[in-house]
Amino acid sequence: MENFYEPDFDPDGPPLQEEQQLENVGSTTARSVTIDMPHARSFTIDAQHAESQPAKKCKSVDPTKEWKRRSPFWDHYSFSTVKGKDGKLVRYATCIHCHVAKYKADPRYGTSNAKKHLDQCDAYQAYLAANPLPTPEFDQKVFCRMFADAIMYHSYPLSIVEHVKLREMLTYLNPKVRHITRNTILKYCLLEHKRLKSMLHEILADVNSRICFTCDCWSACTSRGFLTLTAHFIDNNWNLKSCILNFRYFPPPHRGVDIYLFVVGLIKEWNLEGKTFSMTCDNAGSMDVMVARLKSDLQTFGTLPLGGRFFHVRCCAYILNLIVQSGMKVIDASVLKVRETVNYIAGSDNRLVLFEKCVVDSKSNFVGKLLIDCATRWNSTYQMLKRALEAKDALNLFAIVDTSFDFGLSADEWNVVDFVCKFLEPFYNITVMFSGSDYPTANLYFRNIVAIEKLLVVAHTHTVASIQSMATVMMEKFEKYWSDYSILLAIAVLLDPRYKMLFVKTALGKLYVHAEVEVKVQEIYNAFVELYKFYDQSTSSSTVTSLQCSTSTTDYSMSSMFEDFKGGDMSVGGAESSVDSYLNSPLVPRNTESFNILEFWKSQASTFPVISRMAKDVLAVPITSVASESSFSMGGRVLTKYRSALRTDNVEAFVTTQNWLYGYLKDDEVQECFEVMKEVQPDDIDFDSLPTEEQ
Repeated sequence: MENFYEPDFDPDGPPLQEEQQLENVGSTTARSVTIDMPHARSFTIDAQHAESQPAKKCKSVDPTKEWKRRSPFWDHYSFSTVKGKDGKLVRYATCIHCHVAKYKADPRYGTSNAKKHLDQCDAYQAYLAANPLPTPEFDQKVFCRMFADAIMYHSYPLSIVEHVKLREMLTYLNPKVRHITRNTILKYCLLEHKRLKSMLHEILADVNSRICFTCDCWSACTSRGFLTLTAHFIDNNWNLKSCILNFRYFPPPHRGVDIYLFVVGLIKEWNLEGKTFSMTCDNAGSMDVMVARLKSDLQTFGTLPLGGRFFHVRCCAYILNLIVQSGMKVIDASVLKVRETVNYIAGSDNRLVLFEKCVVDSKSNFVGKLLIDCATRWNSTYQMLKRALEAKDALNLFAIVDTSFDFGLSADEWNVVDFVCKFLEPFYNITVMFSGSDYPTANLYFRNIVAIEKLLVVAHTHTVASIQSMATVMMEKFEKYWSDYSILLAIAVLLDPRYKMLFVKTALGKLYVHAEVEVKVQEIYNAFVELYKFYDQSTSSSTVTSLQCSTSTTDYSMSSMFEDFKGGDMSVGGAESSVDSYLNSPLVPRNTESFNILEFWKSQASTFPVISRMAKDVLAVPITSVASESSFSMGGRVLTKYRSALRTDNVEAFVTTQNWLYGYLKDDEVQECFEVMKEVQPDDIDFDSLPTEEQ
């Protein structure tokens, strides 16, 4: 095997001078050089090819403009600009210590000369002796705690502390580092978990509002079952909080009674039996059994509002998914053609290249790539149709160019696809809004459910038979789950000072005759009064502080069907009680961008003390179980097929501690809620396009 340098170079002898090394390398004839690297395959470099590659040149910087200097060596130089012999301006750097050395300051010349001068400058060395760099004392315990935080934040495996190269790097950074084992770092992780759990116990004990729960079950890649319990509440400073209380291993059987016994044990572990307000879960039969038994058990404490009438909240995103999925089963043949088209193009590299050429030739504005949907995920079908419509011109050209392509769509079929896409868009946007966790969602429920029903009524009269069939099936599902709107979440609309009872009456008036509207409005009003009396008689007191509320809310309206709602006053009875006084007060303008519903009720706590306590509990109710889905996403990063040997109690410690320290990750939250398509990208979801009040 040939050496890299000339044969007269002795690797065991004294090192060559820099000029001699350059001379030897420069005189090396062009040939293939084989380099033998330990623990790696030998590879060959074509020296002639390497020499033929042009060197990359740095661009010169205009001396009259400010130069962004990244090297710390330039901190010891001052800069001046003078005219050169050719009349061009040249920037020079002068050492601020000896004021003698002067060099051209330009990226083309690098920092080697500046560095070499500082190494030889006596004035600079004297400066360093008089101003030594601070060297903080190394603390092994602080190092271990920071390493534990990194493991919990990034979901690193515990074995990372034993990685050889990482240990070498840490030793280089600080020779005082004492390397630890995975058992030691686990101890620090569990100590942090114990400390945070104790703090959370104190917070939940001191909070003066009720706790709303979400619950769900999950099967890990190891086939072990886990049950997650999350808490949602508005703290004493009127900030909406959400945290994972437990991510506990749940052994079979998973019957409703077993889930009940498991959940009630977790609630008692946190001493929250007397502070429970609601439980949000999906539509599974076992969950219905669990909620019924749990409500009966909690009623023994006598603290459930109105005997637990508002305790069970069904996951709106889950029901919405069932409604749309039922309609997608009778999907139009035009949509099936789009699916076949996308699969055909994505099935071959040659066809993908041809499609990209069609995009250019058709002068289409399409950017990105077509998305393959999953037939059981309606939201992925919506994304596929949306992307296909953007590439409509390119797809039509592709159908002409590719003679083997048999799925071309006619103009009428494209019109049907366009309608289906527009029909699904409101459902998609509503799902996005229902899935929020950092702003109240209970007040979003009523107006969005009414908007969904109105969309189905309109689609039921469409001229295309397949659209009518889809709307009919979806309306049957809607009547099954949402024929009776949740009274609790209708009350949440009354607690929104922008809408109140007038909005409820206006919305229902678009769907029902006058007599039915009056009955439903009276039912909601009576429930509001009953809930007010419960809180008025309650002995619990609410402490309102003067701290600034930092919760950010966004005003989302789902449909243009409410454009004619202009607000105003509506009399629902005499103004003798606080309820009537609040409901008859003027509405807050809806176009106020900075409106924060929690901040509003914080400011009204002295004017309407009882209603503000009602708002504190009702507005905290989560209308979806997205928080549970987010915990499953976190659990999936902790417990993988490569880390399947983790103890279940350690899995719970990692998931909950990560949540308590850093909260939920937004992208994961959305991804888990939608269970999007195979190739969805973050940029594919345009959150800025959500409907606003004016749309």
